[in-house]
Amino acid sequence: MIKLENVTKVYKTGVRALNDVSLDIAPGEFVYVIGPTGAGKSTFIKLLYREEVATSGKVFVDGQDVKKIKNWKVPYFRRKIGVVFQNYRLLPKKTVFENIAFALEVTDTPKVEIRKKVRRVLELVGLEDKANAFPHELSGGQQQRVAIARAIVNNPKVLIADEPTGNLDPDTSKEIIELLEKINEVNKTTVLVVTHDRDIVQKYKKRTIRIEDGCIKTDTSLGGYNI
Repeated sequence: MIKLENVTKVYKTGVRALNDVSLDIAPGEFVYVIGPTGAGKSTFIKLLYREEVATSGKVFVDGQDVKKIKNWKVPYFRRKIGVVFQNYRLLPKKTVFENIAFALEVTDTPKVEIRKKVRRVLELVGLEDKANAFPHELSGGQQQRVAIARAIVNNPKVLIADEPTGNLDPDTSKEIIELLEKINEVNKTTVLVVTHDRDIVQKYKKRTIRIEDGCIKTDTSLGGYNI
């Protein structure tokens, strides 16, 4: 599903964010990406949904060479990838239902199909009773669930969660990781979780990739490494 071949990323400032990185992530894997601040984690995920382009090397997602995708085709390519951010990025004046539906409206999905898909993901994330609520009426955990629902409503092949538990208490963090596991199992979605949460990584043991100084220092299926 994801393949990097000798990928290096150097920004215009001269910062070398990634240095000759190669890895493979199979369809349906659940992977943690860990490492200290400034290690290259954010650059790594930005390369996957083509917010950034590699300076050298190749990045493939679902068999596509990301660098070769024409600019006008990038929005269509991104439909394969759901991204969840730490700060949720919900639209404050739209309800939960409308926030999730918006991801489908921009792709001209028929209204009947939108209603069906939104209801399905609301049920999956356990927020059926919050469809008409606004973001400010929700807890942090509930807002994160809405962000996850919005990211998966298009049934993407890859879900990237960038620090999904960063603003949450331990119990809510546990619920969010278990929800991501459920999505991985039910939808067969490839899930990447970028995190600093040592407890989560050690408790829910999955393949763990540690990035440090722009290089992969550890890649293991056992998890639990110090971060």
